Amino acid sequence: MPSRPLFVQVLLSSLLSIFLAQSAPQGTTPNSRPPRIRLTQDQLCCITMDVVKPIYPKEARLAHTEGVIKLILVIASDGSIADLQAVSGDPLLLDSAMKAVRRWRFSIGGFVGKPSETEVPLSFTFRIEDPPKPAYLHLTSGRVIRADEVREFTDRIEYTVGRRVQHISANSVADINGCARIGVIPLKEGDCIASGGPSFDIRAIPLLPAVRINHSEPASR
Repeated sequence: MPSRPLFVQVLLSSLLSIFLAQSAPQGTTPNSRPPRIRLTQDQLCCITMDVVKPIYPKEARLAHTEGVIKLILVIASDGSIADLQAVSGDPLLLDSAMKAVRRWRFSIGGFVGKPSETEVPLSFTFRIEDPPKPAYLHLTSGRVIRADEVREFTDRIEYTVGRRVQHISANSVADINGCARIGVIPLKEGDCIASGGPSFDIRAIPLLPAVRINHSEPASR
């Protein structure tokens, strides 16, 4: 039979273990995080606050590199980016997509209980397409130029209005697409309806190697 002091010590130790087991939440550990909320890519349209569109890298365009990029995005409870992991895709396209997504910010709203992180799988499709006809050149100055045809070279952009060929610096053009203006109701040619949420289709026209310019052709200012 054990001595009385030893018996009391064992009894107190057992009672303390039972108390701690009952006090700890079931299925959790002291350092565990709240469970993540999981959303689909389509559901981002309801919570997105500030989105930066990935840039189609010039090197990828020149090599005609296309493909699908897959990422895993984790949004912190304050709407910032808690984690971003590359899953698959061409390294050049992956780098562009990750640089853009790291600048995203969200407005998610409150949760019952402890704040939770939100995990979203992302999939971007990079594709190279022939330029639209007519095409609209959106300049960094805010001006929009309507062109019947357009070609982009590594050192400049060449476009045609009527039968006149014009040249303009690629650095002065922010985007080339088939929309002159984004609105709720299309009113005239070139008007496009705004889409909700971020765009996961990154399109660009073919990028051509630089060629010698015929200086007899007028240049756009």
